[in-house]
Amino acid sequence: MEVTKKLRINSLATADAEADIGLINEYSLKELSPDEVYTFSVVLCDNEVDRDLERFSDSALEAMATLFVGKTGISDHDWSASNQVARIYRTSVVTDTTRKTMAGSAYKCLVGDAYMLRNDTTKGMIEAIEGGILKEVSVGCAMKSCTCSVCGGSVFWDGCEKGHVKGESYDGQLCHAILDDPSDAYEFSFVAVPAQRGAGVTKAFEGDDVEKAFQLMLSVSWSGHRDKAEQLMDAIRYSLLKDAEKALRQEILNENKKYLKGTIEE
Repeated sequence: MEVTKKLRINSLATADAEADIGLINEYSLKELSPDEVYTFSVVLCDNEVDRDLERFSDSALEAMATLFVGKTGISDHDWSASNQVARIYRTSVVTDTTRKTMAGSAYKCLVGDAYMLRNDTTKGMIEAIEGGILKEVSVGCAMKSCTCSVCGGSVFWDGCEKGHVKGESYDGQLCHAILDDPSDAYEFSFVAVPAQRGAGVTKAFEGDDVEKAFQLMLSVSWSGHRDKAEQLMDAIRYSLLKDAEKALRQEILNENKKYLKGTIEE
């Protein structure tokens, strides 16, 4: 079963060009220096029930952590050599114990650290990522198992072999498909609309921007925009991290900004 799921690049940033250059050079034919590469972190997939009423199992995330290392990043799932723009050099499964999924379990996501070369071809893409324009990504992978969350039976299209229908509730339990036992991971791609709400590239607010954003959100009418409100709440939950984690991620963000500024000045 081939699966395509869409998420966003994320500032759960562990990618650091200077610290990770050794790992990055494992995939290059020539020795690269930190100022020749741009690094970013991306949530590839998670265990939340998505818009397709499907979710990856926790064990699937752990298995895919190995499968996605070394995989390439492309645009719009165009599998051509000239369309390769990035490569994943490290993955990790991150658990947020303060957040529960729709299925009631602790939220987990597979984070990939990726790099791309800094050159005229990628300059526009890097600026789009830094500017928050290029945010959504989609992953392509193959899964051997797709089962019903209610009874464990095999799922076909919108329902399972025992008659449970995705999206319906049975004794208070939302029926959805559980994807498990991954056999392969193909690539991640920059796309327009993510299927999984929790993925993508996000950026941290700094200083007074938090207050400005807070006042703006209070003034907005969220009537008729439930999905966007839920995405905002998810982003806020992500930001409520321990102080040490915040400091580390802010340090990494500052390093990336320093590299970007140096490139622009050159």
